[in-house]
Amino acid sequence: MENGGQLTFDDDPLFVKQNKAHKLLEDGMFKEAITMYESIIEENPNYPGVGDGAKASKFWINKINKFKKHINPYDKGKLLLKEWKDFEKYMNRNHVRHGRSTVAIQKYIFCDIIESFTCAYHEGVAPDTDILIQIGDLFKKLGNYVKAIDVYEYTRTFNIEDPSLLAKLGDCYFSIDETSKAKVLFREAFFIDPGQIEIDQIESPFIHMLHKKTLEMLKNPEITIYWVPVLAEIKSAFNVKREPKKGELDELRKKIKKLEFEYTNNKKKKLYIEPRLLNHYFWLIDTLKISGGSKKEIEQSLQRINEINGTIFAEYLS
Repeated sequence: MENGGQLTFDDDPLFVKQNKAHKLLEDGMFKEAITMYESIIEENPNYPGVGDGAKASKFWINKINKFKKHINPYDKGKLLLKEWKDFEKYMNRNHVRHGRSTVAIQKYIFCDIIESFTCAYHEGVAPDTDILIQIGDLFKKLGNYVKAIDVYEYTRTFNIEDPSLLAKLGDCYFSIDETSKAKVLFREAFFIDPGQIEIDQIESPFIHMLHKKTLEMLKNPEITIYWVPVLAEIKSAFNVKREPKKGELDELRKKIKKLEFEYTNNKKKKLYIEPRLLNHYFWLIDTLKISGGSKKEIEQSLQRINEINGTIFAEYLS
């Protein structure tokens, strides 16, 4: 076809064949896709992407027979996940670029894993939340953030204080431009335990920017993740705060008392405890302000932040 007198890709028969090969991969028809790629190679061995498509397809045709065996859905899902990780290593070793062919394969494999884990979940074969989180992770990797949110939110009803899960959920909300929800969830996740948040699993440029700025400030990758919520607080990055839960204030005071003890008595972990203690005081101050709590307690908290880290205190008030 012509578009305003210009030739388009639809005029290229090899491009049409390649598109058919991608569709075959999305349907898991690897043998047929290889035949299509080999046909293109015969006509033009250097056609863009065709070599990667052929290599990727050949990897999976050697593996796919494993999945035809009679295994339970959970084991099938785990096996497929393992094979996908092996495939990523294979891509690196063989210089296979992540392009349209591997995206098509990913769609087929991940949808198969989702189906297997969903079936396993309904059969009660493995721990519910573990399977649900894996299903949500796959939807997230496929870019289906709305579906991932549905799964993560449901999982959250069973495990309301999982920082990794909350961070993933915040990441999904950020990806669909629900920034306020995302910030509340990120703030909560980093408050509960920054150490459980895998920064490489987060897509949000907002969080990566905070992490980068924190690393530049500290020059210490090992403790950076623990200081991210402190920087977020002094820079007003987590500027959306939720209403305090019933009994949260008393629970917060208990946690601070415990952290104060650890901060005084555990010198080896002081570098990790200090940012958590500071963040707990920030959280206490916010909770008191929102709930109309004691001004004296707010002043005492501010004084304690100054004693722990005068630089952070000065930036917090600036």
